[in-house]
Amino acid sequence: MRTADLSVVMANRNHARCLPRALNAVLSQSVPPREVLVLDDDSTDDSVRVLEGFARRFPAVRIVRNECHRGVTETYNRGFALATGKYILPGAADDYVLPGFIEKAMDQFARHPESGLCIAYGSCTEGDSGPLIVNDPGWCDQPTFFTPEDVCRRLWHTLPVSAIIVRRDALLTAGGYRPELAWYSDWFAFLVIAFRQGLIHLPETLGIHVLNAGSYATNARSGPEHVKVLGAFLERMTLPEYADVAPLFRRNGAACHFGPDLIRAAALRPDWREPSILGFLAGFAPEVFRDLATDPDPTVREIAQIFLCKPLCELIHRRADLEAENRRLVEEIQLTRLRAAPPGALGKLRWAASLFRRRLRAAVGLHPAGRFH
Repeated sequence: MRTADLSVVMANRNHARCLPRALNAVLSQSVPPREVLVLDDDSTDDSVRVLEGFARRFPAVRIVRNECHRGVTETYNRGFALATGKYILPGAADDYVLPGFIEKAMDQFARHPESGLCIAYGSCTEGDSGPLIVNDPGWCDQPTFFTPEDVCRRLWHTLPVSAIIVRRDALLTAGGYRPELAWYSDWFAFLVIAFRQGLIHLPETLGIHVLNAGSYATNARSGPEHVKVLGAFLERMTLPEYADVAPLFRRNGAACHFGPDLIRAAALRPDWREPSILGFLAGFAPEVFRDLATDPDPTVREIAQIFLCKPLCELIHRRADLEAENRRLVEEIQLTRLRAAPPGALGKLRWAASLFRRRLRAAVGLHPAGRFH
């Protein structure tokens, strides 16, 4: 039977209930992976018993147990180092992929070996029983390779983590998951790869990210710890090893979606006046700087005033208008597909309902996020 030169690396801590779904999803693929590494981070529930049962039935499953609780990023990095496949599917025990994902991704990697990533829609559900929210970015209507410049122009904030496969060498060169970046370590690694090698986009739902209130992603909150993590991001961007991708991060403005704490993190740097640092802040809307014009921190106030001066303020307004127009065009593309592709009335109704849910979530600020976001 054909297998993919791919390692599934799945971190688990106390997800015994979800493990069968996640493991069966990868083991039943039309082209299964060469190996499935499940790293158990000192679970206290029934996870080990569940995993041992799978390992007895499936030779591809290998269990690696942490001797103590080591945390998400260290656990994944251990798995990346142990993986033997050319490609890695970084899975989560509470998420799952859909049939055909690995086969479709491997076929595209064969056509575009230069690509560092392959992604599908960032579709999700709220909890196990919530309705499917299909997050179509509107990039394409057939599998397409996008260059780093293409990605920089099209990307809005993040890449999906429920349906993503990466080249192992590219992931290790990017530094794996940086522990100091905490909730944003996968966001950073995937964008570094995309900004270096480009990515393949499969325009369909091929994985489901399950949004849970107690997940690692929900720990990201505004405050001193958040400022510290965003400060670590800015520090990464000043290092020679990321000099090739820092301009794309600045132009794309993805980090601005983490909120005003990015400005507070910049204010702590002695070199905050440098264009290379201020450039990361240009993606904020003018109202953010107006809100910070009376901030207790004098450096934050000074930064706000810089961006509120007329030339920069006009530039920020124009950027905000362009982003709004881009999102409008994406929705127009989606609506055109709805009108042009008639899978039946029921299919159209479901699609329209998912679009409505996405707009509702955007209106209240609940943007679908990655596992660490």
